[in-house]
Amino acid sequence: MQYIARLGSTAALGASKYSSRLMGVSTSSSGRFSTVAANTIHIQFVDAEGNRARLPGRVGQSLLEVAEQHSIALEGPCHGGGAPTELRRSEEWVEDTWGEGLSCFLCHVQIPSTFNHVLPEQTQEMKDGLEDVWEDEANVSSRLACTITLTKDMNDMVVYVPDVPPIDCM
Repeated sequence: MQYIARLGSTAALGASKYSSRLMGVSTSSSGRFSTVAANTIHIQFVDAEGNRARLPGRVGQSLLEVAEQHSIALEGPCHGGGAPTELRRSEEWVEDTWGEGLSCFLCHVQIPSTFNHVLPEQTQEMKDGLEDVWEDEANVSSRLACTITLTKDMNDMVVYVPDVPPIDCM
């Protein structure tokens, strides 16, 4: 009977590890689950009028997802069509899947150069799209919120959210 009890608890432990991998829950090297606090950073959003809001976001979320979650006025009708998504096929195989690519260019944000080392580079496609939609407002600090995946290094990052683009571009 003792053997069955041990086997049952081992099976439950294995199921627990398996289900946590499926749900995307990360564990530390000690095998313990990481906490929400350990995976939470704060982003300072600043709107066109200078209003500031310091809001939490989870590591792994896109900046656009955090803005939408907290009702920040940041358009993103394509919902980050170009952002990479990891799909775990097996223990050894993780595949990057891609959407249709950058398409709306409306989730434009400006981030100070002090965070350049943690941001994705501006691609030529991004530069061209931002210039087409945002005209003179696009500059070297411009990025698309859908392409920025939050990391711990981005804690307390300042994100300027410009006013809506000129009406003839929408």
